Amino acid sequence: MSHHPVLQEGSTGQRVGFWLGLVVFLLLLAFPVDVSNPPASRLAAVAMLMAIWWVTSAIPLFATALLPLFLYPFLGILGGRETAPIYFNSTIVLYIGGFMIALTMQKWNLHKRIALSIIQAIGGGPARIVLGFMVAAGFLSMWISNTATAVMMIPIGLAIVLKIEDSFGVERSHAFTVALMLGIAYGCSVGGLSTLVGTPPNLSFVRIFEILFPEAPPIAFGQWLIMAFPISVLMMGLAWFCLTQVFYRTPADVTVDHDVIVEEKV
Repeated sequence: MSHHPVLQEGSTGQRVGFWLGLVVFLLLLAFPVDVSNPPASRLAAVAMLMAIWWVTSAIPLFATALLPLFLYPFLGILGGRETAPIYFNSTIVLYIGGFMIALTMQKWNLHKRIALSIIQAIGGGPARIVLGFMVAAGFLSMWISNTATAVMMIPIGLAIVLKIEDSFGVERSHAFTVALMLGIAYGCSVGGLSTLVGTPPNLSFVRIFEILFPEAPPIAFGQWLIMAFPISVLMMGLAWFCLTQVFYRTPADVTVDHDVIVEEKV
């Protein structure tokens, strides 16, 4: 059973959701929403069942996601030969590969070493430290999910922020703190645009493109990189300038000691 923070294992909410989903499912099958289009009506029933079970965590989320695999063929919505490949196409495999890289990076702290090496090379004043974090976040987001990168980078950024707040006080370092946290967020978002695996919407676009235009040449990884990387660089520079020079200018003396970055790197 799911260990949802609100709906505890075996909770009343889960049991109600389980039976409510089944009742709604059967009602929609018995009373179609569109009599002239039976497959669409049955699809609506499956969609409502999945939505209710997902929201209430009636059964594990991954189990709910597998319902179409047997309900679609059983109800005549889509054949098994058409349904099964959707669960394991080239786009899904590419996305899984990105997650595997993220997990191994986290296991061996490779993301931390890469990020701090970039920050150490660029670092200096407060604006350059923010730039270092943005470049590091952007680079990592090119190869793993930008969401995963943000989760990895925030603790590193907070460690630097705490050191600076101890040295200069919370009020004096406030602008730097905000710029750094936003810089990590924007760096991850912008960096994720550069490659197909950087963010799920990129892969979704490629998959939708393949479905809508089956005769068109597929979008290759390198083609996307050549198109998107210059845009990402431009957006990264613009975001950094706005954060550090327009909205959150930080006094030049508010900076982090070089040894602090070295300590974090160890």
